[in-house]
Amino acid sequence: MKFILILHLCSLITGQCFESTTPKYMFKSHYDCAIAGYALGQESMKLLAQDESYYGKNRINKEKLAIKFECKEIQSS
Repeated sequence: MKFILILHLCSLITGQCFESTTPKYMFKSHYDCAIAGYALGQESMKLLAQDESYYGKNRINKEKLAIKFECKEIQSS
């Protein structure tokens, strides 16, 4: 089995996720995918905080935005 990582940008106030991205990574185990999910989630939040023209720290705090992730198992051939 292989796993792909999917990152979701969500509001913790509403519980809604409104953006998802699938980085171009494939992992051989759930563990490897999860470790990458935490690392890429942190980096994504830092980039969003620096983007003052659209997100920035104020919007992140106001809407309580967070990166959630999932490791989706896919059939390998």
